[in-house]
Amino acid sequence: MSLPSRLPLALRGPGPLLLALLFGHAAPCVAVGPAAAEPGCERLSALDPESLATFRFEDDPHARVELPQDARYRLGQITVVRQDVFERPANWLHRQANRYHPRTREQVVRSVLPMRPGEEVDARLLAEAERILRSKVYLYDARVIPARLCGDVLDILVVTRDVWTLMPRLSVSRAGGENDVGIGISDTNVGGSGKSILLGYDRDEDRRGMVLAVSDPNVNDSRWAADMVLVDNDDGERYAASIRRPFYALDARHAFRLDGDDFERDEGLYFLGDKFWEYRADTNVVRTSLGWSSGLRKRFVNRWSVGYGWEQYRFDLPAALVAAFPEVEDPRRRYGYPFLAFERLEDDFDTRVNVDRVQRTEDLALGQRINAELGYSSDATGGEGEHVVGRLSFADAAWISDRQLVSFRAWLSGYYDLDDHRGENMFAQGLVTYRWQHADAWSLLVSAAAAATRGSTLDQQLLLGGGSGLRGYPNRYQLGDRRFLVTVEERFYSNIYPLQMFRLGTAAFLDVGRAWYEGEVPDWVPDDRDADHFGVIGNVGLGLRLESTRTRRDLIIHLDVALPLRDGPDVRGVEVTLTAKQTL
Repeated sequence: MSLPSRLPLALRGPGPLLLALLFGHAAPCVAVGPAAAEPGCERLSALDPESLATFRFEDDPHARVELPQDARYRLGQITVVRQDVFERPANWLHRQANRYHPRTREQVVRSVLPMRPGEEVDARLLAEAERILRSKVYLYDARVIPARLCGDVLDILVVTRDVWTLMPRLSVSRAGGENDVGIGISDTNVGGSGKSILLGYDRDEDRRGMVLAVSDPNVNDSRWAADMVLVDNDDGERYAASIRRPFYALDARHAFRLDGDDFERDEGLYFLGDKFWEYRADTNVVRTSLGWSSGLRKRFVNRWSVGYGWEQYRFDLPAALVAAFPEVEDPRRRYGYPFLAFERLEDDFDTRVNVDRVQRTEDLALGQRINAELGYSSDATGGEGEHVVGRLSFADAAWISDRQLVSFRAWLSGYYDLDDHRGENMFAQGLVTYRWQHADAWSLLVSAAAAATRGSTLDQQLLLGGGSGLRGYPNRYQLGDRRFLVTVEERFYSNIYPLQMFRLGTAAFLDVGRAWYEGEVPDWVPDDRDADHFGVIGNVGLGLRLESTRTRRDLIIHLDVALPLRDGPDVRGVEVTLTAKQTL
């Protein structure tokens, strides 16, 4: 089928061209959209590139044309409208930000889309394209809007809004009584290319050093991606790299991945927030896989992968530890295993606001998600001894009413030693979350998590403290082979919008948890291991949430003030935490 004729694309006036020459990008509207009237064609949307140039996502979060769910179309023209950081600049600061920000290139936006002109599309695929665009940290939001229908040929409008990505990296965070500091520079959209780079210096309680990270999610505007991380710390180095062609969409049929990681550092054994033993650790991991799928069938996607993994863990334990506790086993181990993996996804998504973000479009994954992997390691395949390697995860989420969402996730992983007939580093965890938006700006969150380990080696500690959800206590305060954590949080999503740059939210919270040993406490735990510090502990507190709408999408600043409900060694009267997270 031949596509209908198209009007030539043109720039409107000399202004956009001058801006393009000076700053590498044009004015908000760079292309004239589909013809408004053409024999046999129907205009589906009143929106056009000119109006979309100043379209405000917050004012109309559901600006889209509803298409019949069972209708199929041939994709015609894709008109991309790329908004700057400020879609309606109101002052000098806004104008300067737009002036010096290189907008995401049109070809980068097109390369992210899961469809190409001439391919078959439907309403489901257009919605998926929006979700994929919104997953990019360099975009604030996106809409894919059906614009015109000529027979069965569908033209679409794609509108995106950039965020400011070139940032001096001066970060200070505090959790569990420990301060982390980072300085440097980062850009998650270098020159509008979609590529990211980070160069900086990091210092925390464990180590300090320089880091260089480079990522290209669409190499040469293709489906291939590549990453590299180089770290030079005062206690060792890390070199990691990845090249992959992922299942970029639900209906994608093939995938490939190759990863490598070499990490040398000092680690510690912790209790009550203190490091009481330190040892040398060196981890080497190589993993490759090839995946295939029959694509989306009704509501489900089944994916299979075959691959090979190689893991080596080497340690240098302190002589004093070995002499004092000769029963401590050397945790070094090596696995080399071919594996078979299976993934099942349900095509069930919802778009909301005020769930885990403040006044921002969120894509909620509902329905079932299953991942399973089974491998076999032996001397012949590059390991040491015979082991079965297994990993399993399951997730599900559903609205039980229009304002109540329940989600569940579970993980199980570990190794089974066929020579000694015992589990090794077996780990199981479950998480249940309940959300109730009982008013437009108020929401209640209740989450309960439980975890257990079996056959853990010395380097695998199950810890609980400020950095793992118990905000009123030091990091790594309790340890054990069992753990639970319950959080109750009342959230407020305000309409305050200072300088059209920040969204504000608040939270009142209660955290209650415990980590303990189900059986006998290991001898290497300090002398007060039988004290009541293994009991249930908790805290209450208030928090402020600050979400920038003009910088990278995946960061929300958390400022929490927590009051411990139970005293203990090194527990303060009030604990203040400052962290950056991806959700509220």
